Amino acid sequence: MATSEERLTTLERTVTGYKPVLQEIAYELTMVKGLTVDQIRVTQELKSDIDGVKQDIGTINERLSQMDEKLNTILSLLKPS
Repeated sequence: MATSEERLTTLERTVTGYKPVLQEIAYELTMVKGLTVDQIRVTQELKSDIDGVKQDIGTINERLSQMDEKLNTILSLLKPS
C-alpha cells in the first residue's frame, strides 16, 4: 500500500497532467455560455419583431375588410336596378 505522501504526489501529478485539458474545457464552456446568452438575446429580439409584424398584419386585415365593405357599397350603388 502506498503511503499518504506517495498518494498525494500521484494525485498532484495527475492534476498537473489534466490541467491543460481542464483549462480547455473551461474555455470552451465560457464560449458556449457566451454564444447561448447571445442566442437568447437574438431570439427575444426576433419574438418582439414577430409580435410587431403580427400586429401590423392585423391592422392591414382590418383596413382591407373596411375597404372591401366600401367597395361593395360602391359597386351596389353603381349597379343598375
